[in-house]
Order: sequence, then C-alpha cells, then structure tokens
Amino acid sequence: MPIILRAHHLLCFLGFKGAGYSKEFVGNFERVYKSVYLKNAPITIVSFPDEICRYCPNLAATECRFEGKVKKYDEKVVELLKLYGLSDLEDVLPSEVYNVLKQALPQQLESICQTCEWFALGFCRESFHRKDLWKNG
Repeated sequence: MPIILRAHHLLCFLGFKGAGYSKEFVGNFERVYKSVYLKNAPITIVSFPDEICRYCPNLAATECRFEGKVKKYDEKVVELLKLYGLSDLEDVLPSEVYNVLKQALPQQLESICQTCEWFALGFCRESFHRKDLWKNG
C-alpha cells in the first residue's frame, strides 16, 4: 500500500530539522519522513490532507485551515513534476520523484515555498541549492 502524501510535503522533507508544531506532530512527521524519504517507501501524491497532516493543529476535520494556500503549493509541485516528465503520481518511488525534482532550478523550488512559515525560518533554502545532499534521487 503506498503512503498518501501531499505533493508539497516532498519539499518539506528536504528541510526537515526535527522541529514542528508539537511533539506529536514532529513524531508523526519523523515516522513518515523515515518511511518515505529515507527508506523510499512507495507513495501516491495528492493535493489534500495526508498522513503528515494528521497531527497538524491546522487540520480542521478533513481540511486544512489554510487549504487554499497549501493546495497552491501542491499544485505547483505537481506542475514541476509533470514539466520534468513525471505524470504518474500513484504508487511511485520517492527516488523517482526526487530524480525529477533535481531538474528544477533552486529558484523554482523557492518560488513554491516563499510564503511558507518554515521556509522563512531557513529550513529549506540550503537543500534547494545543495541537491547533492538529498537522500533520494
């Protein structure tokens, strides 16, 4: 069974530093991060709340309080994936996804995340410029 993953969380993995909204959120994020990013477990890429969102304080019932904003992040990531040749987003290996994302310019990745609170803290910028540090791809 592939892990259901919001598209923009693929970029969040690149800047993950073990910080988050709460202890429960970080523990859950780390569990998914290890399975997907470190162990290359198959994923299905979506644009709705996923496993990571389960412990997010912004999840209200089945939708994020900031759904409009995060859905745009998802859409932009999916656009990049398709632009660089990945059209099948179901049951795909993260290593395949990151190989495709490596083709993107750092500025393209930054433009997706520029309004994210975590990006403003500098969690992702280095990884967007140092793709040689990516665990997958």
